Amino acid sequence: MLNKIKIGMAAMALSLGLFASTAPIEALTIGEIQEKGELIVGTNAEYPPMEWVIIEDGESKIVGVDVELAQAIADELGVEMTLDNRAFDALIPTLQTQKVDIIIAGMAETEDRARVVDFSNPYYKGAGEMSVLKENSDQYETMEDFNGKTVGVLKGSIQETYIRDNHPEIEMTSLGGTGELFEAIRAKRIDGALVDTIPTGQYLTQYEDIQRVEGIRVENDSEGSAVATPKDSEELIALINEVIAEKQESGELDEWFDTYLELSGKELELTE
Repeated sequence: MLNKIKIGMAAMALSLGLFASTAPIEALTIGEIQEKGELIVGTNAEYPPMEWVIIEDGESKIVGVDVELAQAIADELGVEMTLDNRAFDALIPTLQTQKVDIIIAGMAETEDRARVVDFSNPYYKGAGEMSVLKENSDQYETMEDFNGKTVGVLKGSIQETYIRDNHPEIEMTSLGGTGELFEAIRAKRIDGALVDTIPTGQYLTQYEDIQRVEGIRVENDSEGSAVATPKDSEELIALINEVIAEKQESGELDEWFDTYLELSGKELELTE
């Protein structure tokens, strides 16, 4: 399956903000995708086990739960699948400029995002967890303990919105990749990082000098991670929802999580 994937490594978009404009994107039809014979999927490959880069036979390849889901959607459409890897906050602008057809990147539906793109049914729901250096862990039990401190978040994430809206006393730093956040903790450029549950668990297997703050778990208000499409692409959304339902009911989605949780854990161990 994975040998059918072509990886497009795109440069980060600069100064675009979350959206290129507030205008919705023109609807995309199944027929248009099938006519070109390709489904271009925007993603951010720094989010194991959802998607991340491995080296296989000397070449880079993106793998993960979202990659499997993207391939399943392409298979249902009867087309090839291409991954377009970008900074997380550049994904919606890229969809708006029609450089990708859909986004699968552990992206949760929010009110702001839903104004310019549509979302499928959710396929995963996580929560935010705070990580800090072990040597400083006794200083933190609640979010308020980070008032006046610097907390890192993934740029364009729901954790970024949460801190901005609920904890203005916290100094927030937004970075383009999850790995950058944990490196920033280690380098003491930030005091903590608020990141989704699953990637937090994966990165903590690599960074033994970093740990969770057990008293902090930020449940997200969204329904969970979903596939983003251009507005009013009802036919395409229906097909995607059918694929998600099928993979949930068959147990394949759970199998993907088991497979890539194990693989990402091994990959991170190898980098220690």
